[in-house]
Amino acid sequence: METTHMHSSRLNRETLGIPDERTRYVIQRDLVIQKINTLLLPLMRQHDIDIWITLDREYNPDPFAAELGGQGGVRNAHIFFDNGDRLEKVFIFSHPPRTDLAPRLYDEMIHYAYRPEGLRPYLAEAVQKRNPRRIALNMSATLPMADGLTVSLKRYLDEAIGPDLVAREVSAELLQRDFRATRIPEETGVYRRLVEWTAIWEEVGLSRAAITVGVTTPDDVHWWWREQAKAIGLDIASFLPGLRIMRDGRIIEANDPDTPIEPGDCLSIDAGLSFIHFQTDMKRSAYVLRPGETEAPRGMKKALAAANAVTDRLIANMVPGRLGHEVWDMTMAALNEDGYETNYAMPGPTDPMQPQVGIYCHSVGTSVHDIGARTSENNPHAFGDRVRYPLAVNNWYSIEHHTSTPVAEWDYRTLRVNTEEDSILTERGIEFLVPRQTEWLLI
Repeated sequence: METTHMHSSRLNRETLGIPDERTRYVIQRDLVIQKINTLLLPLMRQHDIDIWITLDREYNPDPFAAELGGQGGVRNAHIFFDNGDRLEKVFIFSHPPRTDLAPRLYDEMIHYAYRPEGLRPYLAEAVQKRNPRRIALNMSATLPMADGLTVSLKRYLDEAIGPDLVAREVSAELLQRDFRATRIPEETGVYRRLVEWTAIWEEVGLSRAAITVGVTTPDDVHWWWREQAKAIGLDIASFLPGLRIMRDGRIIEANDPDTPIEPGDCLSIDAGLSFIHFQTDMKRSAYVLRPGETEAPRGMKKALAAANAVTDRLIANMVPGRLGHEVWDMTMAALNEDGYETNYAMPGPTDPMQPQVGIYCHSVGTSVHDIGARTSENNPHAFGDRVRYPLAVNNWYSIEHHTSTPVAEWDYRTLRVNTEEDSILTERGIEFLVPRQTEWLLI
């Protein structure tokens, strides 16, 4: 009972310091304003963009809306124009803002309300009088979060600005990639706190606070995580918590409702939390002690150490400027020489005795699988162009892989250790945002 209380007391909103609604609004507002005012103009010049237009409408927000001070409306336009001296910021909208974000951010606020002409004439004037050479729009075949412009809104814009300007339209995808994925220090400070909260939330779920051995199922614990996220004032990320059991060389897939957790099981949680417009994606692993045990068996320790050694090999190759799939290629080639078989994020049936590694790192932060470089196999069908993007300084990356190691305790069938840590890439290399897991959590 003391252990249960000790674990559960860590997962407390006041103890964690999770802000109230007003405070988190101010945090988000200030981050949005500071990032636009700091990064957007130099990035537009880097990508040779004169004007960036994001169109938005009620109940179908653009994926970038929250990062631009967006709000619901009949049709809204966020316009950013490089006039050669400074960044002009124009917001055209139907409904007056109910917070101070947009008034603090935008130089020009045009409120057209429910007037029958709608957005069209104001949008046309804003673009035509600036006569931009290159008009960047949120269209992308490869980045879903940069593909927010709908067919109908594209048609609406084109009819408003006319064919001469339509001929100057280009994709904003690389501008959007670099604007979102490049993190200012203030963003990283907030995100680090969210990663800390996520680690505690996952670790408490892998304890007697949530698990009664022989009774509790993975599905039960998945619901516990969902309830506890709400209790501490956060939301789960855009995917459900998934708890897997590794038992005697078998993997019992996520959130099984019929299989109680038993002594000797190895558990792996894959989950994340959401705070303002940020999301985490992390894994933690636990071992369920058998009667008389006080630590994980030697084979389980060996398997976790092997997984950490793979992490070390991987992050040593993650240097600024290297393409995502090149990191995967060189890391897997070295691991193949060490006797590991190449595996993937969603493998089919595999040899239960064969050491294997699957690597599938990704950009993380605003979307769970975010807009920047992805360290996986060169498979554009699955990953788009992200595997062909260079790793970049001040980007956040999920260091994600699994390592399957034969263990004596399971007659040398493999134990799959699932690893995922959130990090930032610096000029010096990968920096984990919280200490990575190096020992089994014990239940």
